[in-house]
Amino acid sequence: MRQIIITILFILFTHYVYAQYYIRNTTVIDTPTAYTIARGTYQLSFLGYDNGGVELKAFIGLHNNFFLGASLDIQNAIGKDDPDPNVPGVVGKIKFTDGWEMFPISFAIGYDSFYIGEEGKTYNSKNELNQMIYGPYFVITKPIYLFYDEQHIHFGMRMPTQPEYVPKDTSYFLALDIPLGEIFIFKAEMERVYYNFNRADDWLYNIGMRYSYMQRLGIEFDILFQKDENPNRIIRIEYINEF
Repeated sequence: MRQIIITILFILFTHYVYAQYYIRNTTVIDTPTAYTIARGTYQLSFLGYDNGGVELKAFIGLHNNFFLGASLDIQNAIGKDDPDPNVPGVVGKIKFTDGWEMFPISFAIGYDSFYIGEEGKTYNSKNELNQMIYGPYFVITKPIYLFYDEQHIHFGMRMPTQPEYVPKDTSYFLALDIPLGEIFIFKAEMERVYYNFNRADDWLYNIGMRYSYMQRLGIEFDILFQKDENPNRIIRIEYINEF
């Protein structure tokens, strides 16, 4: 009986740790979370979007609450058309708190690219290689506990500052991720909701599913919806490891 109890406790404990590892991702689909990666780890990301476009990201955990990295976007990277690279950008995030044991809530600020695919580009007459939209953001992540697992609600705001500062395009985002067992995560989000709630036709509604393997590799399929536009089907592959 004693061995049975110990075995059950071990399974429950390892399941909790296992789930925690998987569900605390740095992004939902096209929006950030308040979570970072551990110090001494690195994360690589490949994102394929419409018309053969590819976005590559790599960042390093310099502290448990801070990572820094770079992003490179190449339009038409896959297919017959000539590749059209954009100027690489810097990405980073600082997490200030995870809240308290009785009230866990995380708050972070960061700098990253906005939107996936053509939605993340803007015409730049001064430099055709500098069309990617980047800017600062803040995000709040609140874990909730249902069905013996941990889910997350994310809310934040971001402002485009590169290649041009456009304060009228400051927007909100709201996202949710729900683990389905230990290896699948369902994701949903609403983004590009402008601060004054105008231009509702430009709002984006995204859903996706993530599969995680061996605590290192994540494969994700997502669909991005916009009113009167064809859905944008994307794939993301992420790999995380330690130095």
